[in-house]
Amino acid sequence: MITHKKNIVKLTVSLIVLTTLSVSCRKQSPQLPSNKGNEADKDVAALLNINQAIINMEDSLLFQYVSTIDSVFQRSDIGLWYRISARTNNVQLSEKSIATISYQLFLLEGTLLTEEKQTVEIGKKQIPKGLEEGLKLMRKGETATLVVPWYLAYGIKGNNIVPPYTSVIFAVKIEND
Repeated sequence: MITHKKNIVKLTVSLIVLTTLSVSCRKQSPQLPSNKGNEADKDVAALLNINQAIINMEDSLLFQYVSTIDSVFQRSDIGLWYRISARTNNVQLSEKSIATISYQLFLLEGTLLTEEKQTVEIGKKQIPKGLEEGLKLMRKGETATLVVPWYLAYGIKGNNIVPPYTSVIFAVKIEND
């Protein structure tokens, strides 16, 4: 009888050990972090929709603006409007190109904000994205007019001469260095 009790105890202990091992070896299902959830995703999606609507409105206004000026303006894939006035057969600018540029910066209604000449390296984010993308469409020695939406110019902050949310015009020339 003692042997029988020992066998029952051994069997019970073995079952407990096997059950514990089988449960502890299972892979735990993934859980969402406590700061993530559907509500945050909905807020992000709503903000993205609002931003896209604001950009679409600005693009529509700029389309109307360039249509009244000149039908030669073209729209780039990112939303920049450009017109190359003096074409050359020189080397086209690309990433890591170094160029000396001179430009005038205007508000859409025509107010001159600044005139500058500087040497830039394309891709180094030394100038607004819209100006940099416009330069990539040009060759050395060319001049162009770039109508740059605020989100590719000085953005929601603006700078010391350009107010926030302000689309601008660059009259730019790439020097022949």
